Amino acid sequence: MATADKKILVLGVGNILLKDEGVGVHSLKELESYNLPSNVRLHDGWVAGIDLLEVIQEADKLIVIDAVDAQAEPGAIFRFAPHQVETMVKKHNTSLHQIDLFETLKIAKFLDKCPETVVIGIQPKLIDWGLELTPEIRAVLPRVAEIVCQEIEMS
Repeated sequence: MATADKKILVLGVGNILLKDEGVGVHSLKELESYNLPSNVRLHDGWVAGIDLLEVIQEADKLIVIDAVDAQAEPGAIFRFAPHQVETMVKKHNTSLHQIDLFETLKIAKFLDKCPETVVIGIQPKLIDWGLELTPEIRAVLPRVAEIVCQEIEMS
């Protein structure tokens, strides 16, 4: 399938009420300023889990952007396969919504409707009450957008 024919879903997840936990959703706002191909859809997944099943099943490729506690420097950016992040979630208990998301991906796989999936994880600095990202995390949003654009181009 040619890149232009693939339906690509960029799913930003996280809780915007908890500072850096919302980096996935904030990344979508950064991506809105880019001239993305017409086959790319940006979707705010917030903390939804099973509610995302339908939108995930419609995609040929899924790019998830989320805060991931990889025990690294704040702002570090990683590219993971879903199973790698799921292991970290169990090990470090990074975020409750991620468990729901990965269970949703398992259901989509069981239904044979799971798209090729990659997770772009950003190491948060602070997960605490507040609507704003920390300066260190806000500073990496352009780089996150560049990485997502590279993923789109490689599709």
